[in-house]
Amino acid sequence: MTPSSLIVLGGTGLIGSAVCERFTRDGHAVISVDSKNYACCVGTEADVLINCNGNSYRYRAGQDPRWDFDASVLTVEKSLFDFKFGRYIHVSTIDVYNELGDPARNQEDTPIEPERLHPYGFHKWLAERLVQRFAAQPLILRVGTVVGTGMKKGPLLDLLLDHPLPMSAESELSLIDTATIAEAVVRFVATTSAHRTINLTGTGPALLRALCADAGLKWRLAPGAEQVVYRYNINNARLRELFPVPTSYEMGSRFLANASVKEL
Repeated sequence: MTPSSLIVLGGTGLIGSAVCERFTRDGHAVISVDSKNYACCVGTEADVLINCNGNSYRYRAGQDPRWDFDASVLTVEKSLFDFKFGRYIHVSTIDVYNELGDPARNQEDTPIEPERLHPYGFHKWLAERLVQRFAAQPLILRVGTVVGTGMKKGPLLDLLLDHPLPMSAESELSLIDTATIAEAVVRFVATTSAHRTINLTGTGPALLRALCADAGLKWRLAPGAEQVVYRYNINNARLRELFPVPTSYEMGSRFLANASVKEL
């Protein structure tokens, strides 16, 4: 692949740092942008802008929707006009779908009823509309629950740190690791996809209880967590047409087996 110049927003975050590291290793010119250097980078030009920024805390969106709107919608609006770019790759979330547990009802082209979404998913959906409207060559990546070195939250991290789980161990999760995300983004930069939206997550669900058993980890639940059961099973057929994708269970199991608490 001919080296490209890239702007990575949220370049010091969980996804952004993995993307920056991979492209830098491959010989690309990468400008990592975060809240500390954003103002200095306004006006920068690159072949591709990859937006890994935005709020990733679902519970905070529920507690303070206005804060989440600023973090996940207004920041996207600013990025579309603060930088000059050819292509715009936007990292969104699978939580924009109304039906998270039925692959037949969460394909990329599935109609979405935004009024039924949690504030977190609603604001991500709004941000996608801005990208589709104002970016000349947009690609939206709807990612699942992300695992990887440097993660600051999530049930798998709770297991490793022996924190009480905020959800039932019967929950089924859609997982993706940062290495797979970075590999996917490299491929999307190398070739222009015919699609404008792709579900970027592991194949099938990962049962939390099974991940615990496989890793030999015991769990305890936070008060009321037994009643909180998530059912994620996301259609990633479009992604699998492009390259082999591990299952959610494989990525979750691999992360738990290899993770070092000190590195987290």
